[in-house]
Amino acid sequence: MFANSAAALRAISLASGLAVAGGALAGLSDEQAAGKRLFEGGIGVSGESPQAQVGSGGLALPASALPCANCHGPDGRGRPEGGVTPPDIRWSELIKPYGHVHENRRQHGPFDVDSFRIAVTEGLDPDGNRLDQAMPRYLLAARDLENLQAYLKHLEKRAARGVDDTHVRIGTLVPLRGPLAEAGKSVQRLLESYFARINAEGGVYGRQLELVVAEYVGDPERSLDNLTHLLDDGDGVFALLSPFAAGFEPRLTDLAQERDLPVLAPVVLELDNRPAANTHVFHLLSGGTELARVLADYARDTLELGNRGIALVQSAGPAWDAAAREVASHLERRGGGSPQQVIYRPGLSDLDAIVGKLEADGGKAVILLGPALDPVDFGAAAARAGWYPELLVPGPFASPGVLTLPPGFDRKVFVSYPSLPSDRERPVWQDYVALLGEAGIERGPHATLVASFAGAELLVEALKRTGRELSRDSMVVGLEKVQGFESGLLPPLTYNTTRRIGALGGYIVAVDLTKQVYRPIGPWHSLD
Repeated sequence: MFANSAAALRAISLASGLAVAGGALAGLSDEQAAGKRLFEGGIGVSGESPQAQVGSGGLALPASALPCANCHGPDGRGRPEGGVTPPDIRWSELIKPYGHVHENRRQHGPFDVDSFRIAVTEGLDPDGNRLDQAMPRYLLAARDLENLQAYLKHLEKRAARGVDDTHVRIGTLVPLRGPLAEAGKSVQRLLESYFARINAEGGVYGRQLELVVAEYVGDPERSLDNLTHLLDDGDGVFALLSPFAAGFEPRLTDLAQERDLPVLAPVVLELDNRPAANTHVFHLLSGGTELARVLADYARDTLELGNRGIALVQSAGPAWDAAAREVASHLERRGGGSPQQVIYRPGLSDLDAIVGKLEADGGKAVILLGPALDPVDFGAAAARAGWYPELLVPGPFASPGVLTLPPGFDRKVFVSYPSLPSDRERPVWQDYVALLGEAGIERGPHATLVASFAGAELLVEALKRTGRELSRDSMVVGLEKVQGFESGLLPPLTYNTTRRIGALGGYIVAVDLTKQVYRPIGPWHSLD
């Protein structure tokens, strides 16, 4: 049944990270959860991988190397790949009373429990015909077969969550009260107005887009509770668009993965960069870690510095440890040893001592990674020591005070941003401004609104690519095939099976301390 496909990475990482005991997967019975693990990861109820035999010679391989989802897709619908057209194996499709006729003219009657067992274990259809050579034969225990059938039946419901014949429900999580209320309500109104435009044109494949809202309240636990209620109540939602997730980015990643929930353009403080953790969250732009890598390349290529002349001053904590490792590894792959690395802890670290050590160790450029150390404070400490290295700051960590740094830093301060106003195409910009007018938005968080607009454009593009037969998994697969998508307000967006940042790279901007302005230098720097 199975062959390699783009779903493999997603399926294996999902299966390996989730327990099945006690109904651990949300919305699944224990039998369905075990069947999901077998279907997506090739792991049986024993915790081991059953044996699979391939081809007429009976080549033996573990089922984990050939899980069902690889060929038939995580939604069970099958999709052509490598000259093979795997069939739709959702249970309602298998048991159709009039049977099946395949592309190679093989035909047979409907499946039942016994003929399904024979097909999976012996490679024969209900009429005794040999299945395609690409279909392995699995040596499954009776309980594994029962669990697999239970999960195939569940796929019917899974495909329909948040979708009916006339509507697609899209959720968001925005602040409606407190200091961020204006921002949240602006995003909500913008998305509602955008959806109204699409719906006035007939929707997407005849379905109207419906926005449903949960409240972000600042506190991660309460915000997640509100989001969970939105997902569980009523008809649920098909995907999330522009949810505010500042402060609980990893929790959103985990929730999206557990629920098989596509999330587009979340509003975050920093991207969740855990290796292989993110399968369902699609970011538009680079975060601080990626922008630090852009600056690291600038230090190497334009400033012509070796790795030992580059210092990383990072915030404390596991997320920033991982970010620093990623930037350091990026430099090390280019050769020349490791950069200097220092952790700054507000109220605990002696900044003057850090500056003295960096200078003594031959630092020529400093990259500030994380929000703990304001560039102004670092600049003041460096000026006290009479030391003026190149100061490289990712945009999310560049406070407005960078324009007031000591004069000795003039022409030595560089900030990286994921996008610039020059990315805007005039017709699209005019369309965006008109949409703001339709939404009654006179002011608001400009960058967040632009990202929400671009995210809505991406959502509609992905829905069109997925087609009328919607499922969350097919939506993820559709997003993975987006290449060079032009939203008109951001750099082109590209995704694949392992990439979840659409515009991976950034721009370098020089800080002119004399004239108190920012000056873009050079073209877009891609990290591809």
